[in-house]
Amino acid sequence: MRPLILAAAALAAVTLAAPARANNDAKDWTKSWDVTGAPTINVVTNDARVRIHRGVPGKVETKIHYAWHTWGVSSGGQEPKIVLEQDGNSIRIEARELSHWVVFGAINTKFEMDVTVPPECDLTVRSSDGSITCDPLSGKISLESGDGRIHANGLRGSLVLWSGDGGVDADSLDGALMAHTGDGHLKVSGRFDHLDLRTQDGHLDATLLRGSQPAAAWSIETGDGAMVVRIPRNLQAMLDASSRDGSLRVDLPVTTRGHIRNNALSGELNGGSVLMRLRSGDGSISLGLSE
Repeated sequence: MRPLILAAAALAAVTLAAPARANNDAKDWTKSWDVTGAPTINVVTNDARVRIHRGVPGKVETKIHYAWHTWGVSSGGQEPKIVLEQDGNSIRIEARELSHWVVFGAINTKFEMDVTVPPECDLTVRSSDGSITCDPLSGKISLESGDGRIHANGLRGSLVLWSGDGGVDADSLDGALMAHTGDGHLKVSGRFDHLDLRTQDGHLDATLLRGSQPAAAWSIETGDGAMVVRIPRNLQAMLDASSRDGSLRVDLPVTTRGHIRNNALSGELNGGSVLMRLRSGDGSISLGLSE
């Protein structure tokens, strides 16, 4: 829900002459499509809360709900721009709230998108200002919010999770993960072969489960927040960990060759050679076991 309030004292005489009126309304849009195999699905919105549900193979469904309440002198409630279209095995679902103006009074809106997709699909969700939640899916999955929280579990495949101003929580993941936040925490767990984690202003918590091994260089980084990383006992990597202005704590009863100083550690883990890079600008680093 987003309130927009603007009072104009200079127009008090006008508003007294025209008594404030309240207006309430709501509308729903629903649609379903038949698809084959692993369809490509694009969901785009500027201000809606997005929920992605795991459905059955061969079917994509959506329900969009928009409700508004206005009072005073304003442009009133306006229906959002809705695009629901199919091109072969590709689905596009777009819902954009239109701008409102308020002289005196308020506009409150509720904007929600529910999308049900097959268990295997290529899914992209982009929201300018809204949260995203996602059920377990397999495929190429990208969840991006400019100003909202992201929560997902059970995703498998090539995964991108990005929030400009909100936390990211994702567990039971499997595959290649890139997860970035600008101003929020980042917490992930799963089995990974490719890993790129970064938070600019928030803490980072990563649990790497048994079976995780770097197929290429890993990068885990915080700008201004503490970092906790847990790895499986048999992980093989070339560790390079350092904090510019924070402490370094290592609790790894595994074979380590290299050197350590107050806030930096480099060396082999179990004879590994693929780089595992940990960096913190202004926060501590804690490295331990996940099992």
